[in-house]
Order: sequence, then C-alpha cells, then structure tokens
Amino acid sequence: MSASTDTGDAAAKAPHGIADVARSAGLSSRTLRHYDAIGLLPATAVGDGGLRRYDDRALVRLQRILLLRGSGLGLTEIARRLGTDLGADGDTDDDAAALADHLVWLERERDRLARQLAAVRTTVARLERGDRLTAAEAFDGFAPTRSPAADAG
Repeated sequence: MSASTDTGDAAAKAPHGIADVARSAGLSSRTLRHYDAIGLLPATAVGDGGLRRYDDRALVRLQRILLLRGSGLGLTEIARRLGTDLGADGDTDDDAAALADHLVWLERERDRLARQLAAVRTTVARLERGDRLTAAEAFDGFAPTRSPAADAG
C-alpha cells in the first residue's frame, strides 16, 4: 500500500476514491481493500483517515482484473498473469496490448452470444409453429472452442 501524508497531493495523484471505484466497478470497498492487502491492486495513495485513492493506471489494472475474473480465473492466476512486480511502473504498453487481446476475445464472445440468441429465438419460433428443428440451427454458438478447422475434419 502506498502512503501519502499530504491529502491534496494524494488527491492530485489519485483522483478516484475507493467508494467511487467500488461503486463504478460493482465491487465492495472491502473487496478493493482485500485486493490491496494481497498486492493485487495496491492503492495509489492513502489520504486522511486511511481512505484509499486510485489513479487512472489503477483503474486500468482493475479493469484487467475484472476481465480475467470474468473469464473464470482465480486471484492467484490473475496475479500471475498481471506479473509478479505488482507495483512496477512503465507497463502501459503491456496493459494496452493485454487489453487489446482481451478486446478481441470479448468481441468473439459477443458474436458467439449473438449466435446463441439467434439460435434460441429460432428454436422458440419453430416450437411455436410446430416446425422441426435442425441441429445446426439449434446449437449455433454453443461450442465456443470449436473452430472452422475442426469442422472441416
């Protein structure tokens, strides 16, 4: 945890208070304090009364944590993927590259979910009309690990 005794300096370096970050990220302040305690998301500064504050870089790190957590990874694996030197500066390029990779994955997931929605809508419509289903239509988007190359074989 980074410490600062000058509240104005802390606010200038870290304009985002813990309550705002927690609320915006859909987390509890307790979760953010836990992430700080285990070194996963150290507070950028600590103001008067021990209130944690975060800078934009910390927000990017939290976004990455949430994306990885949403992928089903545990905190230990998330910490490993974010690197062992949790307080290192100068990783902006790595953050951007990692987020760009995650963006590609999220777009693929969005497309897969759109196919699932279409498949379920088609199934509902066919059931309501009494039409027969086709396996291809019923399961489009339900095999996220299936690739076009696997279909060819």
